Amino acid sequence: MRVASVIDVSLVDVPKIPVTVIFTAGCNMNCPYCQNAEIIPQTSGTQMTISDIVNRVRGNFSDGYCITGGEPTIHKDLPDLLKALRDDGAKYINLNTQGSVPDVLERCLPYLDSIWFDMKTTPERYLEVTRAKTDPWSRVLRSIRLVLQSNVVFWPRTTYVGRWMHPDEIVRIAQLLAKLGFEGEYIIQNFIKSSGVRELEIVEIEEPSREEVEKIVDEIPPQISLRLEWR
Repeated sequence: MRVASVIDVSLVDVPKIPVTVIFTAGCNMNCPYCQNAEIIPQTSGTQMTISDIVNRVRGNFSDGYCITGGEPTIHKDLPDLLKALRDDGAKYINLNTQGSVPDVLERCLPYLDSIWFDMKTTPERYLEVTRAKTDPWSRVLRSIRLVLQSNVVFWPRTTYVGRWMHPDEIVRIAQLLAKLGFEGEYIIQNFIKSSGVRELEIVEIEEPSREEVEKIVDEIPPQISLRLEWR
């Protein structure tokens, strides 16, 4: 597995739980607003064995782990890492994923407590927004269903990007989640221009206003609560 970096203790990646954050390197999507664009290449980061990773993160003053990226599920040995962390005493494990590799995700579910699931856009725009080699929507849909059928807590989340998205897309994503049987919070976070975003991409996108999304709150299905996290 290729690892980009590790944050020993984070208080913001999992609600109310201090975690050690492991950033895997490489992603099979190429979203223009990516905040970690430097680790999109699958040659980025450092190759590490499972035992090396466990030894690196052992002993931090945290209650568990958040595995993020990049896209962690492109690494076929991800389930082995999660099992090793559990065997080493991990009390809590969270995964950040965009759901494009359901076969690996399914093998991860027995070791997970929660998943931040990045809903990129509406189904028909997935190829446009993610700029993946092939349309990933059918695989993403399978992943959503797998998580909803499991005991893992499902936290859907969308990054709202100015000039790149429309508020109606949030409504349609929420309607889709409701149709699939999801009940709970759907988090919308704002895109922020940061040093991690490629300069050439910035000209096409912008930081959105909160008011742009607030106007569609009443259109969200009743079983879903929209939470706006403007940073």
